[in-house]
Amino acid sequence: MTLLATQVNVPQLGLNNVAAADPAPASSTVQYEVKLNTNSADAIQIVASNKPDYDAEVLAPLHAAQAEAAAKAAAAAAAKKRRKVVVAPLAVTVTGSHEDWMRAAGIAESDFGYVDYIISHESGWGVTKSNYAGSGAYGLGQAYPASKMAPYGADYLTNPVPQLKWANVYAVGRYGSWANAYAHWTLYHRW
Repeated sequence: MTLLATQVNVPQLGLNNVAAADPAPASSTVQYEVKLNTNSADAIQIVASNKPDYDAEVLAPLHAAQAEAAAKAAAAAAAKKRRKVVVAPLAVTVTGSHEDWMRAAGIAESDFGYVDYIISHESGWGVTKSNYAGSGAYGLGQAYPASKMAPYGADYLTNPVPQLKWANVYAVGRYGSWANAYAHWTLYHRW
């Protein structure tokens, strides 16, 4: 490995090993280009005196890096401020009763009361219901983001069955059962 240090200050204190470089007055400090070579017996080699261009070699790259970092931070802040809003058709005709939807989603009939309570409070059984606060939550169970329901049906934006399938997996996965999800909802008014 070879490391090249371009700004090494060596005080002129009568060092004989620096004789190859440009001579300087005894009271001043001279900058030398030094080569550090860890693979040889001569680990330090003085190559030549160096008068660096501070503006070009230090300030310009520093300013460029600072500008790039500021641009990335601004882009990240702008992306964070943007929220996804799901726009779905307003006129959706869905046939069947809520019980039919829950059965089709594989929810046990013993849980229908818990599901009805939570869904009634989350969306009022509105299949295309979006959160009024603009959070991006959507559908019967107010999934956030709505795309979480996509694995349960390609028509998840307008079909209550995929939405209830997602809600069933969510309730059982997060709370252990619909009864526990209901108990949580009654305490915290959310799930």
